[in-house]
Amino acid sequence: MFKRRRKTNRSLTDEQQERYSQQMALPGMTLERQLRLSQSTVVVLGLNSCGATCALHLAQSGVGKLVLVDADQVKLADLASHPLLTLADIGRLKVDAIASRLAEVTDEVHVEVRKQHFDAHNAESLLHEADLAVEGLTNWQDKLLASDNCMRVLKPLIHAGIIEFSFHVFSMMPGKSACLRCVFNSLGLDDLPAAGPGRGELGAIAGLAGAFQAAEAIKIITRLGTISGNHLLRFDVLRSEFDDMTRLIGRSDCPDCGRWG
Repeated sequence: MFKRRRKTNRSLTDEQQERYSQQMALPGMTLERQLRLSQSTVVVLGLNSCGATCALHLAQSGVGKLVLVDADQVKLADLASHPLLTLADIGRLKVDAIASRLAEVTDEVHVEVRKQHFDAHNAESLLHEADLAVEGLTNWQDKLLASDNCMRVLKPLIHAGIIEFSFHVFSMMPGKSACLRCVFNSLGLDDLPAAGPGRGELGAIAGLAGAFQAAEAIKIITRLGTISGNHLLRFDVLRSEFDDMTRLIGRSDCPDCGRWG
């Protein structure tokens, strides 16, 4: 779970006060909460369009450190959905291209790149120093791997899934919520193929999902608003319908959820 770090700075510079003045004007968004953002580390596992959008919003909000994890190169097809990529980026590694864009947006965030795929061998080391993880993974089996490892090391995970014209976002809080495997079971998504049930993707929908992920991450870091950890928000764009699924209880026979009783 999110662990509060020892404070090193107790105030913001004049430039930071101006930069974050709009979000600090929001009810409850105090100096203390803005400082929590500046002292936090978020790892973004995979830079699909959700992950890239989320990284952008987190950088703009004042998160102190972002660790970007991806080993894929930019392809022409990526440009239809990724908010930070350009024609000049084709052939570059996504982590390098997106890190360059973030540096153009803000000089407040420290960005580290990991030019590797997230897998069982590097999961623990990638999650070790992070306060929470956001997954922007394309492979649905990798999403489950992220859940397994975040539950084991007690790190919150912000998951997003896109199925055709709908998306869902789920904030997994170890000790407070079901794991992603149990949530998928509740949604009837037990036998997902590696690439997921939706083969296509609309950039606008992926961007919405990534923005929701960023908002959830900011809530958890700043402890602002309600963080129950046991509900999933789903939005069907074609029907313009929100569905808030609650009471997502982990199965008693689940190796992750069962230990919490």
